[in-house]
Amino acid sequence: MAEIDYARASVLLFDPVHVNQRTTRYALFEIGFRQIECVSSLSDFKSAIADSAPTLIVAESSATDADIFNLVRSVRRGELGGNPFVVMLLTTWSRDTGHIRKAIECGADDVIVRPFSTMFAEERVKTLIKGRKDFIVTSDYIGPDRRKDTERSTDAPPIAVPNFLKATVENDEQALNNGKQWVREARDAVTSERVRRVAMRIVISVELEASKTDEGKVPVALDVNDLQRGARELRAHVLRAGRREAAEVAEALIEQIAALGDGRNAPPAALKLAKELAMGSYAAFANGDTIERSKNEIGRTVSNLRKRLQARAEANQRKAELAAQAAAAQTADDAGQDGSPDIKRAAM
Repeated sequence: MAEIDYARASVLLFDPVHVNQRTTRYALFEIGFRQIECVSSLSDFKSAIADSAPTLIVAESSATDADIFNLVRSVRRGELGGNPFVVMLLTTWSRDTGHIRKAIECGADDVIVRPFSTMFAEERVKTLIKGRKDFIVTSDYIGPDRRKDTERSTDAPPIAVPNFLKATVENDEQALNNGKQWVREARDAVTSERVRRVAMRIVISVELEASKTDEGKVPVALDVNDLQRGARELRAHVLRAGRREAAEVAEALIEQIAALGDGRNAPPAALKLAKELAMGSYAAFANGDTIERSKNEIGRTVSNLRKRLQARAEANQRKAELAAQAAAAQTADDAGQDGSPDIKRAAM
């Protein structure tokens, strides 16, 4: 087993509260880290990520949760910094389950709730060194694969990503020397899966809308704004990858979605064209590969969405009917209580 030397690794520590920052820095120092850069503003934090190459990022998320979560997503999408796969550890004072869930869902490797001991923090860091999870890519998530074995499927295969924290503290020279190639290969794999997922999301939304005429009404409106966001992201990804033809098709997709207006009563032909353009952009990006291989997954997703939406609509309808019945019963009771004595005697 390789000997761990934390002093080799560089840490970027963000915390807007100086007292907490000093406490965390002390814990990191006690663990063995020596190269610790501390920042207390979001602007300095972003600049440090963009300009340096830390092997570990530790960030407090309590006070600036939304900004921190978006920043983590930007790193994972390759929009900030040179390594989308840098090990990222979030800390928080909040025990709110919603906050912790958002911290996990933004793509961070781990979340530690304060207060914590140095020993506890070191165990979590060791886990990120020895047992870091592979990544998974969906249309709205890039980060560690936290699915249970029973939940895994070939539809979203895990992707092995670089772990420079492990390579650095274990002084793995081969991994460090091949670092750029390592990142490039993992980035290409993530980008390819991301483009496929975004294209699929557009296709699924369009097919769900188109199926209204074939299989009855689906109780949800077509989200044209979401389609536009997906199409723009698709264009951005293929442009960064240097796939000009795919970008041109994505541009046509953006124009076609704009032509849908608010999405109400969209003509079937217009929906079909949007679907074909999404598939065409991915095919141009993937050198002729198509998302036809994902046909079963798309069909399954559309079917499951229809069932969930229909069940939700039926549940809401039942709730409304029960509320109406309760209101009617209350009205009848009130009328009975307010009746005159003569009427009540006549009813006896």
